[in-house]
Amino acid sequence: MKPDWRVFVVAMAFAWGVAMIGWGQSPASDWISQIDVLELRPFGISFRLTNRGDAAMGSVRGQAILSDQFGRTIETLQITSLSLLPGESQTIISQSRWDFQQTGVFLLEIALESDSGVLFSNSVAFRILPIQLPLAPPDDSFGEGLRTLYQQPVNWGLDRLNVQSAWAFSHGRRSVRDIVIAVIDTGIDGSIPQLQKSLWTNPGEIEGNGIDDDGNGYIDDVHGWDFRDGDNSSLHGSALHWHGTFVAGILAAQPGELPIVGVAPGARLMDVRFLDSNNQFSSRDWTMFAAAIDYAVSNGADLINLSIYANDRPPTILETAIRRAAQAGVVIVGIAGNTGQSGVLFPGKYDDVLAVSATTENDRLADFSSHGPDVDLCAPGEGITSFIPGGGAATRSGTSFAAPHVTGTLALILSAYPSLSAMQAADILMTSLTDLGTPGTDSSYGAGLVNAYEAVAN
Repeated sequence: MKPDWRVFVVAMAFAWGVAMIGWGQSPASDWISQIDVLELRPFGISFRLTNRGDAAMGSVRGQAILSDQFGRTIETLQITSLSLLPGESQTIISQSRWDFQQTGVFLLEIALESDSGVLFSNSVAFRILPIQLPLAPPDDSFGEGLRTLYQQPVNWGLDRLNVQSAWAFSHGRRSVRDIVIAVIDTGIDGSIPQLQKSLWTNPGEIEGNGIDDDGNGYIDDVHGWDFRDGDNSSLHGSALHWHGTFVAGILAAQPGELPIVGVAPGARLMDVRFLDSNNQFSSRDWTMFAAAIDYAVSNGADLINLSIYANDRPPTILETAIRRAAQAGVVIVGIAGNTGQSGVLFPGKYDDVLAVSATTENDRLADFSSHGPDVDLCAPGEGITSFIPGGGAATRSGTSFAAPHVTGTLALILSAYPSLSAMQAADILMTSLTDLGTPGTDSSYGAGLVNAYEAVAN
């Protein structure tokens, strides 16, 4: 059972009040006021200290103590020594070396001592809620009425692409029909709460009845199909590689306990596992690869995220499957590759696939990113943070993680303008890019960097 945050705050305030009375001082709020949490990345606080006495206070020092709703100390910030004349006030700011984005109710206590041994203290309760989506209903969770702060996404790519501004128009979901992104990859850990809600659900299939209800040739394919193991779940059979889960988090993770959210948290992810436990495939797997693409198209995917590259030119069977997808109006987002050399790799090299190169936080081409005249556009791909299987967070680099920034932005466009086709959304995306490098299209950045806000606002 959760403790009542009101009882927690009152108990802590009472404890500090007793300390103040013991020293014969005026109420703590007369000395320490305007306590505030300024930011979470990194954790920073401020408060106002006023000398209400008749004598100067010298060498005032102490701590700002952050505690959770159970009274456990999370962090202690040291307040450096300061002096105040009678009636003088100072605003003190202190900052941690670390980010603090844990959700819940917390108490921030300011405890100071003067050189004469007099104690001063005050506290304020506040809460941290998951990342706020502008169009989402208000959160009515634990601690309602307290000072509220919201987590900030740890993926720097969202800021660089103006995704949070784009959320004022769209989260990637439309009322008529879900926008479905097929993630052809190593499989998704759908047991992670922030990904579980984003999984596509096959409307024609009844879960667990052992029957191919929709007659598509795949039994109980409720959230997709595992072509690697030939069953209906990436969580069964051979071990799950982290790659597909990581891509899924960038695409459509929903707000929750960790400060990770996808570009299009309202979109639905079709889990189409193709790669093995080592994030690889072999030359005998081309037929399987083509079947995975056909599955995504025939089961209603609007977009396909293909964070995969091949070392050699694929056989005709794959190119034909990709052409069928394009003819069906499905947009495929692929990658330039991670060779760090000139030459976009297949399948990103195909005309029917958008080839994405990877950029750094300072808008430079990442050292590992392949490049060349076949690059269509670019997106953040170095030092990206997302989920790994089991629900933990990690930071990885690769053109594989640039692609989902593009695919997610396409989903935002489709949800903002429901009458558009996926191909039309791609046209809008390409005309709203931010030019990087030499003016115009170039071999490093293609036509430019994704700008989600421009794409949905215009």
